Amino acid sequence: MDLFSGIASIFGGGLTGLIGTVTSKVFEFKTKKLEIEMQAAKFANDVALKKVDAEIMAQEWAARTKVADIEATAKVDVEDAKAFNTALTSEPQRYAQGDLTHSQNWLMVILDLFRGIIRPSLTMYLCAITTVIYIKANHLLNSNLVFPGMAYDLVNQIVNTILYLTTSCVLFWFGSRNHSKQK
Repeated sequence: MDLFSGIASIFGGGLTGLIGTVTSKVFEFKTKKLEIEMQAAKFANDVALKKVDAEIMAQEWAARTKVADIEATAKVDVEDAKAFNTALTSEPQRYAQGDLTHSQNWLMVILDLFRGIIRPSLTMYLCAITTVIYIKANHLLNSNLVFPGMAYDLVNQIVNTILYLTTSCVLFWFGSRNHSKQK
């Protein structure tokens, strides 16, 4: 064997070893890089899943809150209806009942009569006065007055007041009749 062959073998073996080491390190580097990318993708996926879970939980809590609000509103409505029913039934239907003397009985019958006609008569009166005021207001506005602005303001205030009272009376009258039928 000659010297040159020995040196070439030493350098060739060393060079092959270095190339093998560099190649091995490059593949290790690429493998680590792929593992890091895979872990980053897994972490991003975990974060996305947590966000979806949080959104689902927020929607679930919103739905639960809505259900609780609806249940609370229903309970308030039920209690309101019970209170209204109690108010309607707390007053006796007739005072002329029970053990009363003859004069007490007549007094209670008159009281029952008065109590029974007050709402319908008040309703009819307010409807009639509303019609009369409309006719008079129309007549006032069409006549030649010295102060038509004052007449207009006065008529407007009176009409608004009477309309408010009439509407309140009529709506209460029919509204309470509907509630008393819903037993």
